[in-house]
Amino acid sequence: MNWEAISAIGQIVGAIAVVISLIYLAREIRSNARSARIASLHDVNRWLGELVEHPHLGELYYRGIQDFRSLKSGDLVRFSALMNQVFYIFRELYFQQLDGHLDPRLWGPTEAAMRDINAYPGVQAWWRTCSHLYNKEFVKHVNQLQQTAKAPRLYRKPMKDE
Repeated sequence: MNWEAISAIGQIVGAIAVVISLIYLAREIRSNARSARIASLHDVNRWLGELVEHPHLGELYYRGIQDFRSLKSGDLVRFSALMNQVFYIFRELYFQQLDGHLDPRLWGPTEAAMRDINAYPGVQAWWRTCSHLYNKEFVKHVNQLQQTAKAPRLYRKPMKDE
């Protein structure tokens, strides 16, 4: 038996095993990235579900986006927690979009929602107190959304008797 031939066969088998391992690793990474995108979108739905499921949170959210400064004690804490939760989700989706991991068809509506939410005076006031919790790149993006915000359209204005 020729040891050089056996060695060459061993090297070929080893190279094939490395290629197979790299293909497997690439598929796993792609699958994990897809799972992260799906999880972020589910987080948005879960957050909205909390507002629907718990009417007091919906009321608090609506009051807070209109007038953050009027919130006191526990309401202030709960509203800030709600906003931090949704802005953490927005931040995750923003970076997924920048990295090319988010379908543009999903990013467009997400950015439209971000733009509308950031148009509310209560959200802008909250952001001024909490933006230091976020990294500079995301803060710059949100600040730009707020500076270019038009009148909010996500929720109607309250009626005079409300």
